[in-house]
Amino acid sequence: MSQRLYNNSSSSSSSSSSSNLKNAGNNSKGLDYNGSMLSQLESQSEEQMSIMGTKVKQLKNLTTKMGDEIRSSNSTVSQLGETFEGTSLKLKKTFNKMMIMASKSRIPLRTWFLIFVVIGFLFFYVWVT
Repeated sequence: MSQRLYNNSSSSSSSSSSSNLKNAGNNSKGLDYNGSMLSQLESQSEEQMSIMGTKVKQLKNLTTKMGDEIRSSNSTVSQLGETFEGTSLKLKKTFNKMMIMASKSRIPLRTWFLIFVVIGFLFFYVWVT
């Protein structure tokens, strides 16, 4: 019996939904309204898609510019590193030459360091003022 009730309720709901579809087909205003709504929604969707497309293009341009800037910065940093390497080598050579000169002379090493510090301080003072 419960099987029979279920069959009756499902057939009545399917017949009511099919009658609603038939009524919608007969109602031309309902179709026009739905068609106009669909057309309006489609135009809004196309508008949003075009806006999204321009934003994607802007984002692509921005990331391309960022990539170019990063590559430029990397080359600048590598050049700076090479410059520091060269400067470090020059300072090491100068320090070694100074140590050799100090060991050959009769002036003590502390005196040479004091002279170097005084000259360095003098250059710094002239540079600041």
